[in-house]
Amino acid sequence: MILVELKSELLVMFVAMGLFSQALMINPVQSLVQSSEASDIISTRNSEGFTLSFSASNADRKNPVVYSFAKPIPTNWQLVIQNNLTYSHYSNAKTIIKIQEPYPSEKFIELGMFGGESARFWAAVNTKDSGYIRIYERDSDGWSRDQPIFVAHANNQGLTITNGKRIIIDRLSINDFVVGSISVYGKDRPEDPANVIGGKISFNIIFGNPANSPLYYLPLAVSIIMAGIVVTLLVKKKREA
Repeated sequence: MILVELKSELLVMFVAMGLFSQALMINPVQSLVQSSEASDIISTRNSEGFTLSFSASNADRKNPVVYSFAKPIPTNWQLVIQNNLTYSHYSNAKTIIKIQEPYPSEKFIELGMFGGESARFWAAVNTKDSGYIRIYERDSDGWSRDQPIFVAHANNQGLTITNGKRIIIDRLSINDFVVGSISVYGKDRPEDPANVIGGKISFNIIFGNPANSPLYYLPLAVSIIMAGIVVTLLVKKKREA
């Protein structure tokens, strides 16, 4: 029933206006980047987006590619990740993404996306009190290349994550989360084989006071699904142009 309703043009327009209008109408401003790997950087008052080349996935865990935001992004945010990487045939080929709080906080959200037929996927959270906990893991068919992955947090609804197919984490309480940077790597050791041989991975984060958007009055999980439809339509329209 929900999926049928989400296909209506009125709901799509509603989400597009509430989620994207302010971000697209404000002139881009320069952002702080710690990595020369980033491109297509657009930063506005309520959003920031960038793209990393495939080489980011070939960095090792001690020397990841790091994108730092000019200002920490407060509690209410939605991150869209589009993984268009071409993985190598290496059995352990993967991309690890860490959404990190500003230093010296130890808190981060981690996503693991494997290539090959398995398409293994995991989501983990690290906090000072609880340590590292893998809150979701699937060894096969774990994520989709056709739809973006969403990670979202709101001060009254907690953490929600989708894997491009379904909601896998819904309203998990992690006692607030401020985004300071996003880091990407793939190798466990520098001498490991290359994980990725081509493609790119893009990130777009929308943030601000949720009360300023009509999405504030919807459950976070529903708003993510609706936003996913908008993103899909925009990508499809761009390809057809």
